Amino acid sequence: MPEYKYQGRNSHGEPVRGHLQADSEQAAIQELTRRGYFITDLKLNRDVSLKDLSLARLGPQGIRPRDLALFARQLGVLYAAGIPILSALMAIRQQQGLARPLVEAIRRLEERLASGASLAIAMRADPAFPAIFTNLVSAGEAGGHLDDALSQAAAYFQREYQLGRKVRSALTYPKFVAIIALGITWFLLATVLPSFASIFASFDMELPAITRFMLAGSDWLVDWGWIVFTAIAIFLLAWRYWRSTPRGRATLDRLALRLPFFGQMLSLNAIARFCRTLGALTHSGVNVVTSLQLAEQAVDNSVFTQAMRQAAAAIGQGSRLASALEQTGLFPPLVTHMVRVGESSGSLDIMLRQVADFYDADLNSMAEQLTRLIEPIVILVVALIAGLIALAIALPMMQMVNIVQF
Repeated sequence: MPEYKYQGRNSHGEPVRGHLQADSEQAAIQELTRRGYFITDLKLNRDVSLKDLSLARLGPQGIRPRDLALFARQLGVLYAAGIPILSALMAIRQQQGLARPLVEAIRRLEERLASGASLAIAMRADPAFPAIFTNLVSAGEAGGHLDDALSQAAAYFQREYQLGRKVRSALTYPKFVAIIALGITWFLLATVLPSFASIFASFDMELPAITRFMLAGSDWLVDWGWIVFTAIAIFLLAWRYWRSTPRGRATLDRLALRLPFFGQMLSLNAIARFCRTLGALTHSGVNVVTSLQLAEQAVDNSVFTQAMRQAAAAIGQGSRLASALEQTGLFPPLVTHMVRVGESSGSLDIMLRQVADFYDADLNSMAEQLTRLIEPIVILVVALIAGLIALAIALPMMQMVNIVQF
């Protein structure tokens, strides 16, 4: 559930400030008014929301999407079979092969449920569970269809896991290739080539230009290689720090979306995640504004996050979802048309899931194309580097043979 930061005054005129969890900004205002507060400032605590989401994906106490999918599916099956939630949690926790973070999270849920809390309230109190999961469960408990909500959550996290693995694999491959190529080059220049330098020096002959160039590069690496490593380390640390700042993150996200091929993949990934998250939440009965606030957390790109905030603001002023998304300029006509049809026919969740499935398939195809494209490039680059170094060694060796013969 989103968390809001507020400032204001109580009924005695004393200043108050704090944090409050609520489904929407309007719900937060109503709760604070009920407490007798006059609110002067209220805003979404995005740092906490994003922290909760990152914990659910990568944090030391968080649960991976694959494990979340398994947990939701098993809990939904047991609940649909008539087993109470507390007994179902115990049965899931006691089975073999579960990840330790999931086991610990289930144990914490059992303790809260035993004290009288509902499943949604127990999950909200645990940072290991992302906000979308708790909102799906909350809507399912309120509407009496918890088994369906858990099934929705299982399908959502399973697709998130599969899509994330595809994208990471496609984007990691070029980095791996670059590291391998640089490693091979370093090894040949710093280890293999210097062993031939003394042999070449013992013969009174003019070395080919490519050999002189390679030997000069080898000497420089041997003498000043530590500078290269130091510079790379400083650059990576500075890059990581700048990327962690809001300004750096926004700049990098904008540049990433403009990259050829990779930018399109990142855009498709963001749209697919947005549509799947929004579809799962609206299907379970969560209102559109809250769904947009949660969907922006699922999209790992600040450009799309800002666009969703604009869309949520436009909807708050009376716009339809399709028009609000169209105004951002980031969503293709296919998305806005499908959303418009869904709003008109009352099947918005179905249309959003269809769009997400379509872009998932498109993204998978692009990832496969990228892999097929990079493989021959890798072979060519490595062969070119090794060939040039081999040529730099072979040419003077041939000259040495001629000198010995004559």
